[in-house]
Amino acid sequence: MLLGAAKALAENKDKIAGTVVFVFQPAEEGGADIDNFLNGDQVGARKIIADGALNNPKPEVIFGMHVMAGMPSGNIFYKDGAALNSADGIRVTLTGQQVHGSMPWKGRDSIVAAADIIQNLQTMVSRRADLSNGMGVVSIGQIQGGTSGNILPEQVSMIGTIRSNHEDIRQSIYKNLPTMIDHTAQANDVKAKVEISPYAPVTTNDKTLTELMAPSLIQAAGEGKAHVLEHNQSASEDFSYYGQLMPSLFVFLGATPADQDMSKAAPNHNPYFIVDDKTLKTGVESHMRFILDYPKVASQVQSAWKAKK
Repeated sequence: MLLGAAKALAENKDKIAGTVVFVFQPAEEGGADIDNFLNGDQVGARKIIADGALNNPKPEVIFGMHVMAGMPSGNIFYKDGAALNSADGIRVTLTGQQVHGSMPWKGRDSIVAAADIIQNLQTMVSRRADLSNGMGVVSIGQIQGGTSGNILPEQVSMIGTIRSNHEDIRQSIYKNLPTMIDHTAQANDVKAKVEISPYAPVTTNDKTLTELMAPSLIQAAGEGKAHVLEHNQSASEDFSYYGQLMPSLFVFLGATPADQDMSKAAPNHNPYFIVDDKTLKTGVESHMRFILDYPKVASQVQSAWKAKK
């Protein structure tokens, strides 16, 4: 969609009041050839920024878009404020003492310790985070440990994700999670190594920019096809780093054919996820409207941004 918009805009340079930077960002969700827990700043938006891609020319505003399953094709969804959750990685390595499963008292069981930690992670969020500010969730998606059903392994490793739509909740999880894991490990007489890898803050749409560009979204999608979301989406985007530098607007484009049941559509990152090609036209039109219409509201957006800073 961005490439299509770039081609169309390049053919109509005389209609553009300004300079456009097209950001084709690699490795948005991490690098395959590095340890993302140690080198997460070497991929995605942070690498784009560090390499100076936004220095010359230096943009004053940025727009982004993502196709979404479960939303009707050709429809645009948006909101001001928090649009996507923050995301951070967690990696836990537990070291006990290997022993035969028939005599656990002669070793130290890292498997049971892992189970206790996973349970306590859920309680930590519900009992320690101030959920009146928003939400938080910690999910463990990978566990590795053991090679045989009758041997308690020396080591168990777990990898998971931390999500929130409020920075205070994110920081409280940062603070409390390592202590809880360490104390749970101690209760099981095993050792714990906790690593937290920052990935992305909350993706936040600038209020003034969102309000002033709403008519452009309606024009791009058509009457009745641009919708204000009641709450943020649960996924995350490192587009949020751009929004810390300048006013930003990130919107969602429906990818499921309109005649299908939206509740049954395979979600993004599912092996059955599909994109209705017809929606790409709306995406191209949206990118073009961003560029052609923003100059009309630029002074208001920039004044509000400077006042906020």
